[in-house]
Amino acid sequence: MALSTRYETYRQSHYEGMDPKRLILMLYDGALQHIRLAREAIQTGNVQKRGESLSKVIAIVSELNASLDSRYQDEPIRFLRGLYAAILTEMPKVSLTNDITILDRTEAYVEQLKTIWTSTVMKAKAADQPEPPAIDGTDTIDPQPQAPANASRKSLYRNPGTACYGQRSISV
Repeated sequence: MALSTRYETYRQSHYEGMDPKRLILMLYDGALQHIRLAREAIQTGNVQKRGESLSKVIAIVSELNASLDSRYQDEPIRFLRGLYAAILTEMPKVSLTNDITILDRTEAYVEQLKTIWTSTVMKAKAADQPEPPAIDGTDTIDPQPQAPANASRKSLYRNPGTACYGQRSISV
C-alpha cells in the first residue's frame, strides 16, 4: 500500500509544474498511443488489452472535454465538445463490435487536433521565446512571423486548477 501511495505522490508532483500547453499535447499523444494499442489488441484477439486501451482513450478524451472552459460557448468550444462527445459515444461500441473503422476515424480526428495544437499553440509558445542566434553569427529570420501568443486570443481550456488550456486559433 505504501508503494502505491508513493507512486501516486510522484505522479502528481511530476505533472504539477509542467506547462499546461505541453500537457494537452501529451494527452493527444497518449490518446493516439492507446488507440493504436486497442487496434493491435483487436487484431491479435487480446480482449483484456483492448479493454484497457479503450478505457484509457475514454479517460483521456473525457479529461480533454472536462478541461474545456465552460465560460465560453463560441464555435471552437462547441465543435470540440461535439467531437469529444462523439468520440466518447463511439469508443464503447468498439468493445462490442471490434470495429476498427471507428478506431481509424477517431485516430484521424485526434491526429488532426494534435496537428492543429502543435502548429498553432505550441508554435505560438515557441515564438514567445527569443530564438538563439544562428551558428554563423547572423540572426535567424522567420519567413512568416507569428503574432504574439496573447494577441487577440482567448482560452478554450480552463486555466486555474487544471492542466489544460488552449488558444482560439483552431481551425478544422
